[in-house]
Amino acid sequence: MDAKYFPIEIEEKWSKVWAERELNKPESEQNFSQIIPPPNVTGTLHMGHSFQYAIMDFYTRYHHMNGLDSYWQVGTDHAGIATQMVVENNLANEGKDKNDLGREKFLEEIWKWKDYSEEKITSQIKRLGSTVEWDKYRFTFDDDFCEAVNKAFVELYRNEKIYRGYRLVNWDPSLKTAVSDLEVIRQEKEGILWHIAYPISDSDETLTVATTRPETMFGDMAVAVNPKDERFKKFIGQYVELPFVGRKIPVIGDEYVDMEFGTGCLKITPGHDFNDYEIGKKYALHEIDGVVHSSDELNNFVPINIFTDEAHTNDSVPEPFANLDRFKVRKAVLEELKNKNLLLKEEKHQISVPRGERSNIVIEPKLSHQWYVKTQEMAKKANEAVNKGEVVFHPGNWIKTYFNWMDNIQDWCISRQIWWGHRIPAWYDEDGNIYVGYDEDELRNHYKLDDRKLTQDEDVLDTWFSSSLWPFGSLGWPKENELEKYFPTSLLVTGFDIIFFWVARMMMMSLEFTGKVPFKDVYVTGLIRDENGQKMSKSKGNIIDPIDLIYGIDLEDLVTKRTANLMQEGLAEKIERKTRKQFPNGIESYGTDALRMTFFSLATHTRDISFELGRLKGYRNFCNKIWNAARFINNYPHESTEFVAKNDHDKWIEKEFNEVSKQIKKNIDEYRLDFAVNEVYEFFWGKFCDKYIEDCKKSGETSNLHPMLKKILVLMHPFAPFITEEVNELVFKDGSLMDSK
Repeated sequence: MDAKYFPIEIEEKWSKVWAERELNKPESEQNFSQIIPPPNVTGTLHMGHSFQYAIMDFYTRYHHMNGLDSYWQVGTDHAGIATQMVVENNLANEGKDKNDLGREKFLEEIWKWKDYSEEKITSQIKRLGSTVEWDKYRFTFDDDFCEAVNKAFVELYRNEKIYRGYRLVNWDPSLKTAVSDLEVIRQEKEGILWHIAYPISDSDETLTVATTRPETMFGDMAVAVNPKDERFKKFIGQYVELPFVGRKIPVIGDEYVDMEFGTGCLKITPGHDFNDYEIGKKYALHEIDGVVHSSDELNNFVPINIFTDEAHTNDSVPEPFANLDRFKVRKAVLEELKNKNLLLKEEKHQISVPRGERSNIVIEPKLSHQWYVKTQEMAKKANEAVNKGEVVFHPGNWIKTYFNWMDNIQDWCISRQIWWGHRIPAWYDEDGNIYVGYDEDELRNHYKLDDRKLTQDEDVLDTWFSSSLWPFGSLGWPKENELEKYFPTSLLVTGFDIIFFWVARMMMMSLEFTGKVPFKDVYVTGLIRDENGQKMSKSKGNIIDPIDLIYGIDLEDLVTKRTANLMQEGLAEKIERKTRKQFPNGIESYGTDALRMTFFSLATHTRDISFELGRLKGYRNFCNKIWNAARFINNYPHESTEFVAKNDHDKWIEKEFNEVSKQIKKNIDEYRLDFAVNEVYEFFWGKFCDKYIEDCKKSGETSNLHPMLKKILVLMHPFAPFITEEVNELVFKDGSLMDSK
């Protein structure tokens, strides 16, 4: 053995070996299986990926070493909006635009990027030592998976579980597409609450409404007050005249209104506010000849839209407010209200501003034609499975979060107005009739159509739709492949932030198409934050590439890396200053084993996990301790392969080993790797090295040093696979630890 431990050489050697190894144990009647949460092909892996993959690799190795046929399905996600934005930004840096290229040429550029990103991601996964099945690698846009996505959509539609509707969505005016709630970041800031007088029809009286968005008043369809509010009871059933528009809108009484907020009078704008949309739907508000009416018939509900896709006012807005950016409209409206003495008051007010996670543009609630999945019945089945214990959450407190989301579930918007993604398999004739099928030939046959002209829907499916099929689609559905053997999978490792967006939807879709739950256990992890508890993001300049922790990186390369391809302008200088202050000498090399054990020590049952380099240094020192202890033991004769206690020291270490092994197994079974790795650390350093080895040196009885080291290497292998495998090969030369137990 070399005098010094060189983790990079050792790890590169073994990562190549493991990348080509299959873990199948066909003779085993039991198996352990899991699917990788597929990383987006938007660049490289981040700390969250590496954290979860370390945990997944741990359990794959652990169960394999305990005799199970272990299978870990690997793959990547095409990631719709996220990937398209990366490529659009790359093209913009070259002075190109996707619209100039056209759809087909632009998609060619995305495929080129996909290949580039995929190569980086797969090399990272391999470098982390992940024991996945590379020969069964899947991509959510490969031919077989496209077949699965199409089948799911067509079946749901023909079973009347998918429909096209005109509803309110989160709209990104920059991307010009609907986005999911997960892609909307809410920023708290100080805003203004404006008090505006709305004249009562055929009266000299007014009602004063309070709003943070005066620019949307052109879409108002009612004023709401609380029916218990003595101030406004007499106005319920009367009409107010909407300033600048003249539309007569009713005063309605609804207990939704908070009497203490603002003036106690709310303007109801169903076309541009989610809460207002629900109120508008409740009363089926609709306009006839300049007067808004209510109805008991929900089908009569017709909200008013005043914005274009770019968030400019449309032609339904009167001059001089038409065809203006929404924030310019706000300024113009406020100025004119002042002129008409209708703006009565301005007061500071804390507001929550929704911004697109990727575009950083203020999100606009907007009416749009979109495709939806009916989810209530699916959610009911998924809830029943959890209640029956078919799926168990670890830690158990996350089940409350799951039920909270599922019990309040709404129909799921699955369409996006972008080019990169699974094209929706729906076609329209010239009369607007909708036909859904696997392809145009199949649907013509299915619907018995003549030769009428058909045009395919331009939209693509939400990435979450295709990823909801991942547990069974990646295993071969609708064909069999690995499905029968490894499905349902044993374990899902995922973050708490996507319990609803991914976990719940996988459960719904799996039960819908296979009749089975997709996994038996869900290990919910916290989110990796920086040392200050801040979310790691490129815009904050606090992202650490796990590969840089393994190999190290000098300061200049780190600065270049953190400031490249920023989506928001003006951040580079700030990020550079922060980076130079935080890492004046760059980042040292720590190796993968040290990183893995650091991750395990951070695998607490908390929401937020602060990553500190100090802990990483500690585990690098621990790896050095393993190496030096093995070198020392290797200097003694290898007298026996079996541990046979010969004295009190031997009996003590044997007892301690058995106890710690039992405790570690308990920790592993309870998904407490933080406790388990601490047990490993304390036992190896404090008891084996500092006491037992020293006792052996003093007594001269060293015959059990090798057998005990072997036991410890087997115990530690899932935690620190590289160094334990290397030490085992150098000292024992008896095959892989993966085949031990």
